[in-house]
Amino acid sequence: MSKRTILTTIIVPSLLISGLIIFLVNNHQVVSGELMLKQTRLDFGTVPEWKGQVTKSVLIKNIGKRPVNIVKIQTGCVYVDIEGPRMIAAESDATFKVILHPELLPDDVTPATAILYTDSPKTPQVYFTIVATAKRFASLSAEVCDFGEILPETSYGKRVKLYVNEPLNHQDIRLLPSEHPVLTWNIASDEDTDYYILTIQMRATKNDWKQNELISALLSVAFPNDRTLTLPIVGKFVAPLIAKPESLNFGVVNAASTPSLRFTLNSQSLFDVLDIQVPDNIKVVEINDSDKTETVSPYYVRHYKVSWQVPQSPTLLREELHINTSIIPLRIPIYGYIHTNQTDTPNINTR
Repeated sequence: MSKRTILTTIIVPSLLISGLIIFLVNNHQVVSGELMLKQTRLDFGTVPEWKGQVTKSVLIKNIGKRPVNIVKIQTGCVYVDIEGPRMIAAESDATFKVILHPELLPDDVTPATAILYTDSPKTPQVYFTIVATAKRFASLSAEVCDFGEILPETSYGKRVKLYVNEPLNHQDIRLLPSEHPVLTWNIASDEDTDYYILTIQMRATKNDWKQNELISALLSVAFPNDRTLTLPIVGKFVAPLIAKPESLNFGVVNAASTPSLRFTLNSQSLFDVLDIQVPDNIKVVEINDSDKTETVSPYYVRHYKVSWQVPQSPTLLREELHINTSIIPLRIPIYGYIHTNQTDTPNINTR
């Protein structure tokens, strides 16, 4: 068979057939379903969270020639449920219910994205956005009531605003617990304003007060519709009178020396030192540091010098100063050690 015959009878027809097949494959129309949303953003607006769930509808149309199955629905948040058919017939509409639970809404506005997963090759995933803002039944003007530093036998007060978005008699609002050892609270309405006033007072007696102890309480505001708000109340008991430093350490001293250290008493209120009980080998005198500028300090300060009578002391010094004041008693530990072979006395009068 000649080359011409082979070309015209075999090769050219084969090429034409192959080209036709490729053309038909590339231009073959796949018949499938295709979903289209009428709206891609569903805005609930501001929703009163105490009035229960709210429902809106989303219309979805299948514009394809075959049914579309909904494989899975992902809401994208905890405060939304979506209900609807699991199959949408060809060239038909379906309505999906979007159920909003406003009591689960976060405080900030954060859009959620819902996703419908389908078996359609053209629209395997369909998205729409859900937006809502919660209107709380009630809110407080403060997240925490912080009293800061608390002194014994001292009264403190704080006021917190309570906003209620429904008409309500303040006598129907309960404050729980009704009693607390160091706290009292009450609620009052003001005709000139649209809020209530919570007044929280704190007063710790000397029996209630413990130095450096943190106080923590939780005030619950209970409403007649079984809703509640909570207000943490915090503070810290601090000493009304403190010694600086809290202990005195002479270190290692020469047996022939008479070393001395200093301490101060600091208070935010005027106080008297009634007496200072000292061991026989310790001498305490009050000194006046006129060189120090204390007019800008909020504290009342008194300075003292403590001298160790080393020749009259045992080798190891472990004693205490007992200071009785008009506010509270104080105790200052004293430490030291005598080294009889030491020739130089360390410089310790720097405190």
